[in-house]
Amino acid sequence: MNLKFIQKPKKWGLKHLKKESKKPKNKKQEIVIICMILAISITFFSGVSVGKAVYNANIKNNTQIAKPILEVEKGSEIIITEDNKKGEYTFIVKNYNQIEEISQVDLTYYIEILENNLNDFIQYQLYKDGELLELKENKTEEMRFHKDVKEEQKYTLKVTYDDSKNTIEDIMQDIQIKVHSEQVRV
Repeated sequence: MNLKFIQKPKKWGLKHLKKESKKPKNKKQEIVIICMILAISITFFSGVSVGKAVYNANIKNNTQIAKPILEVEKGSEIIITEDNKKGEYTFIVKNYNQIEEISQVDLTYYIEILENNLNDFIQYQLYKDGELLELKENKTEEMRFHKDVKEEQKYTLKVTYDDSKNTIEDIMQDIQIKVHSEQVRV
């Protein structure tokens, strides 16, 4: 025989509910919880805030670029003829201009003589302040101007025509002198 007892369900209300509090199982867990609560409350009440900010700023800058100056002061042209077989062309290379502004950067430069295969009957020599310069492939070695120092260098190109190799009527060309310059990298 099976007996079953039927019990009436108890009425549950707020009064009957017991609050079960979870107590930490050990002291270490209790200390960690207290420290976390303390850190959060200090951060909250001390005015420290954690956040991310994005700023957009417009910056205006006014800068000046250093001014390189290299000028060539030309001499008068020379004309080589059957009667006048020699000539001297003088020019000056300087690192300042007519209003006395001096180059604000160091410059290197070299001089190139441009001609079309005149080596057989035209000889030329380039002098710097009276000293003969060696030309390699019609170019000089690089020379240098220093910044903020007013400098000029005088050059003379001596041209000689050899009429035994050709007649002057066959030569109707110009010899050009070019000065190539470059700013020195700092």
